[in-house]
Amino acid sequence: MHDVAATRVVRGLESIIDAVAGVLAEQSLDATLLAMAGALKGIVPFTSLAVYEVDPEGRRLVPVFAEGLYVEETLSDAPKIDHSITGKVVRSGQLVHLEPGHPWFGRYIIEGTPQDQEAIVFCPLIVADRVIGTLNVWREAVAPGFGDAPPSFTPDEARLIRRFATLAALAYDNARRRELLSAQARTDDLTGLFNRRHFHERLANELARAERDETPVGLVLLDVDDFKRVNDEYGHWVGDRVLVAFAAVLREGVRAGDVLCRTGGEEFAVILPGAGEVEAVEVAERLVAAVRTAAWGLPLPTTASAGIAVAPGDARSVAGLFRAADECLLEAKARGKDRVAVRVA
Repeated sequence: MHDVAATRVVRGLESIIDAVAGVLAEQSLDATLLAMAGALKGIVPFTSLAVYEVDPEGRRLVPVFAEGLYVEETLSDAPKIDHSITGKVVRSGQLVHLEPGHPWFGRYIIEGTPQDQEAIVFCPLIVADRVIGTLNVWREAVAPGFGDAPPSFTPDEARLIRRFATLAALAYDNARRRELLSAQARTDDLTGLFNRRHFHERLANELARAERDETPVGLVLLDVDDFKRVNDEYGHWVGDRVLVAFAAVLREGVRAGDVLCRTGGEEFAVILPGAGEVEAVEVAERLVAAVRTAAWGLPLPTTASAGIAVAPGDARSVAGLFRAADECLLEAKARGKDRVAVRVA
C-alpha cells in the first residue's frame, strides 16, 4: 500500500514538471491562468479553483481567476489579509488544508455561497521569498463527479498541490511581468493614456476589421490651443499639468469602446470603432465643449480644436486617415480655434 502511494506521488511530481513546462510557455496572463487550472485538474481533480493576488496597500486579496462553482461570487469577493483564512496563508506563507468539519470553516464565507460540505487546500504563491498571492482549490459535495463520499483531499494530494503552486507561482509572476512590460510599452508616461505606438497598431486593426465587416471607423484628432504660450509663460511643469488635466477631461468624455491616445506633445487622438461622421462629430463637439468649460486654474483660457476623418470615405489606410483628420484639425485652427472641422465632400 505504501509503495502504491509512493508511486502515485512520483507520477504526480512527474506530471507537475510536464504540466508547468506548458504553463510557462503561455504568453498572456489569462492564458497562463487557464493553463494552470487545466494542468492541475489533470494531476489532482478538483471542483473549484481560485487564484488571488496580494494587494499590500489595501491589505486585501484580489481574485484574478476562478473556475468551477460560484465563479461570479468568488470574483466579487476580496478577502482581507488580516481577517480571512486566505489572508492567514499570506501572512504565514504556509499551506492550509481544511477537511469537512474543521472549525475554521465558519470564520470566513464568500458572500452569496452556501455553507456546503467541502474540503479546501489554500497554497501560497511564493516568488523570491515573497508571497504574491494564493492558489485555493476546492472539492465540494454539491459538485457532480465525486460520488456520495464526503469531499476530501488526501495529505499526498495536498502536497502535490503545494509542489504545483511552487512552480505555478513562477509562471504566474513571469506572465504578470510580461503584461506589465507590454502595458508600459503602450502607455504614455505623463498622462497614462495609450501612446503613439499603440495608436498606430490599434487604428490598423480597427481599419482591417472595418473593411472585413463593412463598417466605418471614425478618427478625431485634438490639439490644445496655444499650448506653446502656456509653456512659455508658466513653464513646462505647468504645461505638463495642463496635459494631464486635458487627458482627464477627454477620458471622461469618450464613449465606452473608444480608444483615447496621446500621439505626441499636445496632440491627442480618439479612435471611434463603428462610428460614422455624425457620431464622430457628436463626440468631437462634446470633447471640445468639455475642454472649454473645464476649470484649469490659469489666467489664460484653455481650449481645444478638433479634426475629423472617417474611413472608408476619407481614407482606408492609417496614414491616409490620419492625414485627412490632421488637415481638418489645421482647418479648425485656421478658422479661429476652439472648434471642430470635418472634411467637406
